[in-house]
Amino acid sequence: MTENNQFKLLYRILRRFQEAGILQEMMLIGSWCLHFYRFAFEDHDEMPAFRTMDVDFLIPDVHQVKHEVDIPKLLKEEGFLSSYNRASGMVKFDHPDLRVEFLVPELGRGHDKPLEIKKLGIRAQGLRYLNFLASYPRTISHENLHVRVPEPAAFALHKLIVSARRLNKEKAGKDLEMAVGLLDFLYKKPSEVGRIKSILRAIPKKWLETILLVSEKHFPKLNEMAKNF
Repeated sequence: MTENNQFKLLYRILRRFQEAGILQEMMLIGSWCLHFYRFAFEDHDEMPAFRTMDVDFLIPDVHQVKHEVDIPKLLKEEGFLSSYNRASGMVKFDHPDLRVEFLVPELGRGHDKPLEIKKLGIRAQGLRYLNFLASYPRTISHENLHVRVPEPAAFALHKLIVSARRLNKEKAGKDLEMAVGLLDFLYKKPSEVGRIKSILRAIPKKWLETILLVSEKHFPKLNEMAKNF
């Protein structure tokens, strides 16, 4: 695996999704968002860089999926193999350079099995807090691609929340490092600070409490901001 191969493969997938008309019906989430955030800011060299093999696509609203596309076939043509987890019912797509997974906002209590999206031929896992990301979309255009991602401010705050919920300490540490690095970058930009403040005011109280509990130790500027809420 090389970084260059990862970039090339990811861009091929995104282009094929866009050509098929489904890229706009998805949201790229996870650490690869940081790669695309770099194209939204002039001083992107100060942006933290985190990349993994995992490429996560969120489908914000399955009822808004209009195109019928055989995603497993498309990914197979790019060298991916599907792997089925009997215990969870989840299907992931593996390649030596990347792993692709599809997600949806939490399906509700008693619905812990992945959601089958027949139009796309996939199963998507429901996870908590993804509706938060879906509520703050931003489209970033680069190299004739139009990639929908969460707003950077929402992405960073979401990482603070999930870092507190992770059972895996290593993953929690990476989430926290990513969140703090991105917040530190965004705090140098008045418009982004305004977005952080607006989002903090709008989120549920329990989520805000979780964020401030984490930020009190790792990014106390947020707690200063929230004093007047």
